[in-house]
Amino acid sequence: MEAPPAPRAETPAARAGFVWIPGRWDWRGKWEWVAGHEERERAGKKWREGRWDKQGERWSYAEGSWIDGEAPPPAADGRPHEAPPPPRDEQSGTRAGFVWIRGRWDWRTGKWEWLPGHWERERAGKQWREARWEQRDGAWALIDGDWVDVGAAPPPPMPPEPAPPDGQRDRHARHEWKLDRPMVSSYWPLKGKAGSRIVIRGRNFPSDTVVLWGGTQVNGAKVGPEEIVVAVPPGATSGMISLHTGHGRDLAVGSYEIADYDAAAEAKRLAAEAQQKAEQDWAERQKQLAKDRAARQAAADRRHHELEESREQRRADREKQIRARWEAAFLADPDTQAELTLHAQRGAEIDRMREIAELSENGKLVIRIGVAKTREDERHEARMSSLHDAFGRKP
Repeated sequence: MEAPPAPRAETPAARAGFVWIPGRWDWRGKWEWVAGHEERERAGKKWREGRWDKQGERWSYAEGSWIDGEAPPPAADGRPHEAPPPPRDEQSGTRAGFVWIRGRWDWRTGKWEWLPGHWERERAGKQWREARWEQRDGAWALIDGDWVDVGAAPPPPMPPEPAPPDGQRDRHARHEWKLDRPMVSSYWPLKGKAGSRIVIRGRNFPSDTVVLWGGTQVNGAKVGPEEIVVAVPPGATSGMISLHTGHGRDLAVGSYEIADYDAAAEAKRLAAEAQQKAEQDWAERQKQLAKDRAARQAAADRRHHELEESREQRRADREKQIRARWEAAFLADPDTQAELTLHAQRGAEIDRMREIAELSENGKLVIRIGVAKTREDERHEARMSSLHDAFGRKP
């Protein structure tokens, strides 16, 4: 109910190809200043700043967003002329006795705002008909979702979504993760001697990808869409490995140390440690799962509800932690965004598999999933460290 303070003065330096997003006040039990940051320009778009609006006796924040540079004004009745953005991905899963109501875009205060999905209890003899946006008389109108009788006639088909810009494929299909650009997820080992075999894993490697050692091409690399195998060249010294994919800047892999090192023995040691840790975790978890299955299912339902309720707060807390660790410019880098997306995907899949394994009391599977979780976390930490080192060397 307290009005936000006056914005702080910021004097950002002009930077070609970037737009300055001004800082703002955020309410977190008290007013806290969130510093401004740079974002890459977007073709045909301009940044609309967020703002605090007074609604009755309270203040509500309207988030800033990218809008069309020449976006037409809303219709006379307030309906938007610009089409709603593609739906966001939502990982809902299943929940006995409940129906997942998918999120949708809503037109508020002259911009599109995302309304997250939520669970609702099932209704006997009813099914949920999703809300949709339809174009009418040159503007877009919202047809609200509703509970209808089972077997009711389906709604008329929705208008086709606009083609993605620049001929790109739609990256926003529901329940589908897509990474179209080349990216590196990990490499092993991190050190060794001349002739040692290095395996680089990732996604979307072009067949003409070139491996660079300290900026010099390495011959004899075997390139696949998700794996590159290369040997340490004779006479090599410790340096940075990178990939040239035929377009754009080189893709950083990470640093490699020339040393007398047995990678196979080290891999066995790490695997044994991960196995031991997973077994200890499962033993501790078994003590917590001593109650009957019904009680565990009830606890799982409560946990789902708590996670749903705290989603936005956890997202804000996580963003704050990440921003405290890496500067905003590093987080906005495409390579960093690709790695964070990949880790979020893998983490969500592992968590879902572990929950299913625990409810089915499959201890061996839980241990294997624990090993996979440990390896994924270690891979993510190593990859983020490599990206951070490489980012600091960019001109």
